[in-house]
Amino acid sequence: MKLKDSLPLKIALIGVLALMMLVPLAMVQGQIHDRQTAADASQNEVAASWGRAQTLTGPVLKLSYETELLDKDQKKTVKLATGTVYPRTLDYDIDAQTQTLHRSIYDIMVYGADVVVTGDFVIPAYFADENLTEQLVVMGLSDLRGIEGSVDITLGDMAYAFHSGSTKADEYVPANSKGTLSEPIDLDKALMDGKTVLPFRLTYRVKGSSSLKVRPYGGTTEVKMRSDCPDPSFTGDFLPSERNVTGDGFTARWSVSEINRGDPDDTSFGVNLLQGVTQYQQTTRSAKYGILVILLVFIAGLAVELVGKKRIDLVQYLVIGLSLVLFYALVLSFSEFMRFPVAYGLAALMTVAALFGYFRGILRDKTAWPLTALVAVAYLLSYILLQ
Repeated sequence: MKLKDSLPLKIALIGVLALMMLVPLAMVQGQIHDRQTAADASQNEVAASWGRAQTLTGPVLKLSYETELLDKDQKKTVKLATGTVYPRTLDYDIDAQTQTLHRSIYDIMVYGADVVVTGDFVIPAYFADENLTEQLVVMGLSDLRGIEGSVDITLGDMAYAFHSGSTKADEYVPANSKGTLSEPIDLDKALMDGKTVLPFRLTYRVKGSSSLKVRPYGGTTEVKMRSDCPDPSFTGDFLPSERNVTGDGFTARWSVSEINRGDPDDTSFGVNLLQGVTQYQQTTRSAKYGILVILLVFIAGLAVELVGKKRIDLVQYLVIGLSLVLFYALVLSFSEFMRFPVAYGLAALMTVAALFGYFRGILRDKTAWPLTALVAVAYLLSYILLQ
């Protein structure tokens, strides 16, 4: 028996050839990664102009006052002290509307949210007895570029509009909040007739992308959120106690108490507004099945050789393997301009048609039909696995 006719040797060489196909498959996966990186860069560019992921903070009251202290010589000295009053109740009502922006060939989902915050402050008695030197209401936001229009707050019967935050105000919001807004207030007018409870209502509109979260600064924090995004991913330290997700959007409600929240500056919860599984994720997943498809077709080719007494050379196996790899490059290219199912089907049709012509050329009989059908079935099963 000639060495080239040895079946074990042929099987071993086909196995080596199949493993060699991992190299072009890795090159295709590298190209997918590059395209995903370019898409992420476009996402960041749009977010930089529209608004990044937003975490809503506050409002809180910042009160500065003079207090007398005794030094080591028992002499009285006056020192400026500061205190923060957090809301007793904090209720968010958030209505987020999504839209898709286009940058080059990429689609980027962003949102605009109308936010209404209500609740009340309980002013501790010792603040009423101090000589308050500074009174501010302070709120924080991850990215102030997302603010659209004015930010208005009503404290009791007094109405205020926020302006850009100061360095002092930054001390009263988390370090990872990139912007603050503060406004001087007059507690003496707001708390006339011995009142100690100060209700508030804060309204604003914010734009952002990727996610929308809230920090639970209240003694009890209630958050109601609704959106037209059909693919939310609830995230953070607390999941919603109620949720309803449909094809038209979602509604969700969170209820968090100061008993279980921990440090509010280190706590947040909300939702990632997803655009669904991207074409790059789907193409990557399909390419991971590439070696299985190649092995299956190679084994089928070997079976045709044994049963049909036909000979397929190693170079021809190489052409078949590279054609199967080219399928994933076609899927990547088509999916950037059309829906993934259409891109996948078109790439499969082109690959199957090309391989059918090749099988007909090298086998020259009807065995080309079942071998071509096997390729089509392999792609069909791969697509089913993706779902």
